[in-house]
Amino acid sequence: MASRPPPRRPIRRGPPGPPPPPTRVGVSGVTVKRLIYTGAFAAVTVVGAIYGAGLKTRREREQEVHRIVEAPPEDRIRDLEGRRAALLAQRRPLDAKLADLRARIRAQQEEEKAAAAAAQGEKK
Repeated sequence: MASRPPPRRPIRRGPPGPPPPPTRVGVSGVTVKRLIYTGAFAAVTVVGAIYGAGLKTRREREQEVHRIVEAPPEDRIRDLEGRRAALLAQRRPLDAKLADLRARIRAQQEEEKAAAAAAQGEKK
């Protein structure tokens, strides 16, 4: 088996080449490129997730509408009655809060009238 000669090294002739550019203190080009790619990938991921969620929601809504349309009238009535009961259950606490708010507003207005009347009486 013959041995190979070692690879030749290039011989440089003439003056040495220009010195390497000075390194900048701060953000390097590689870091900026990495940040740009990271931001782009994150943006694509977020947009894809939002778009996919929208597609899923739309498909579920279409399935629900299809299920309701094909349901017999008795099932539709039962579903509507259940929905009405749920809405009425939500309405009761809201009505109580509204009544409380109206009572506080009425009391505040009466206090303001009494204060205005007292101020009127002091001026005379």
